[in-house]
Amino acid sequence: MTDRGKPASSFMLQVNQFAVYSQTTGARGQSRLTGPGSWMLMYDHDLTPDNHLSVSLMASPEQLTVGDRGTPQLLQTENIDNMHAHDTLMALEVRDVIALGSGGDQQLTFLFAPRGAAAIGPVPFMHRQSAEGNPDAPLGHGLQDGFHDASTVLGIGYHFARTTIEATAFSGAAVSWPLPLHGPDSFAFRLTQDIDDHVKVGASYGDVLSPDDAGVEKHSQFISAWLATSHKIGQGTLRSSLVWARGRDANSVSQTSLLAEAVYQRGMNALFGRAEILQITPQQLEAATIGGQTDPRWVKALTLGYERTLLDQHGFSLRVGGSYTKDFMPLAFKPEYGSDPAGFKLFVRVKFATNEGHVM
Repeated sequence: MTDRGKPASSFMLQVNQFAVYSQTTGARGQSRLTGPGSWMLMYDHDLTPDNHLSVSLMASPEQLTVGDRGTPQLLQTENIDNMHAHDTLMALEVRDVIALGSGGDQQLTFLFAPRGAAAIGPVPFMHRQSAEGNPDAPLGHGLQDGFHDASTVLGIGYHFARTTIEATAFSGAAVSWPLPLHGPDSFAFRLTQDIDDHVKVGASYGDVLSPDDAGVEKHSQFISAWLATSHKIGQGTLRSSLVWARGRDANSVSQTSLLAEAVYQRGMNALFGRAEILQITPQQLEAATIGGQTDPRWVKALTLGYERTLLDQHGFSLRVGGSYTKDFMPLAFKPEYGSDPAGFKLFVRVKFATNEGHVM
């Protein structure tokens, strides 16, 4: 809600665009120049002093700038050792927020999204402050926050003081262009609690009906919990996240992931890092030489990176950086990946945001 006397309507544009040169090593190593990124357009309008309408659209140029081959990243499962290109239209969400009570400290939110985020997991990695500047998607993305672009999302949320409760119904069908609507067949619940201005915790549960590799629709369950922090340390700010998630398919096979990531921003310099421990099956990696194709195996990845801001004026910033990832995997994976797999990235990033939006 906006305060009385402020503009009733506004537009805001946000751009976060990378140009990344990636090189991965080992038997499955690749090198390629790609352009992952996301663009957001938001419209806000106060229907009444107690009723606020917002429309957000998130798009990505990755179908052109990344393409079918994806961005090289060892152990990614959706595009096999590459992070897939997101769809051109990632989200179109309409929210109606109604203030309750005389103090306005309670809010009821109604959500409709032909394509949007189900209430599963924390803030998706591309919007998470603790992942700022890191061009890589988490390896556990599919278990943790992979339902940010679900089809036909209907939701309701209740916010009171520092607590937010959300429920969404949505379709587990694969998303496709332009915006086909499906009957809701999946659901999710999420609870978020702000402990104070620096610490937030959350948990979610989802039941998703989606097709398996053979095209047979089956229910899978996803449960996750997370902790997010933001603190001033010296002359800089440290933002961190700890995310645990588990997914279970219709055959009662479970996979678990644990992620810890942080970025320390001081002036024009930023250091970022991410550590992951998760279970992946040989089948997900199309590793034909490994037995027990559906048995999850533990893998690990550690990433360290640096980003330097070269220019920052009027909401526009130009940044350069690089990262190194060391992958750790069981002996059974060594024939497929080699004895010392790793990944390097060099990147340029353009970030832009309108300061106050275009007022109407």
